Amino acid sequence: MTDQFRQFISQSVQLQEDEYLSLEGLLHEDVIHKKEHLIKASEICNEIVFFSEGYFRFYHYATDGTEITSDFYFAPGFVTSYTSLITGNPSKVYVQAMEDMKILILRKSDLQNLYSKYHSIDRLGRLLAEQVAINSEKHLFSLLNQTADERYKNLLDSYPQYIQKIPLQYIASYLGIKQETLSRVRKNIK
Repeated sequence: MTDQFRQFISQSVQLQEDEYLSLEGLLHEDVIHKKEHLIKASEICNEIVFFSEGYFRFYHYATDGTEITSDFYFAPGFVTSYTSLITGNPSKVYVQAMEDMKILILRKSDLQNLYSKYHSIDRLGRLLAEQVAINSEKHLFSLLNQTADERYKNLLDSYPQYIQKIPLQYIASYLGIKQETLSRVRKNIK
């Protein structure tokens, strides 16, 4: 799994071998099972996780108790409750594994030490944070300015290998529509 980790990082920054070794020496390999939570709302997030296959779902509950899927993170990539990780405040979201996956875990304190020690790892952290912001803005823009058909088509075009795996109620919630509307959208696109 460290090969996939290195390959993913090398798309953003080129680390020296000692930097890779320092980073990899702090990683803890683990397995997360389907439907297991990486973090739950009200918990404080102190880790960032790399995964090379599968996907995670972010969700929260509306005041009326309705479950709302707010995001998906698809492999390969890093996942965390980013706001909680940065602020030290409890997470407002649940981060749930949607498949059994091998993961690499890095503790926040270790990451901060690496930032202090290596400029290129600090840069990697900044680039990853920028990507989180870009993805969030894209999703918000699509909810505010695109039709349900356009939002579904974008998801289908970007992640075709996952669309058949994601339960329809999660896709509908993510797109901000009812499941019945999603059925109509899917028929229109076929």
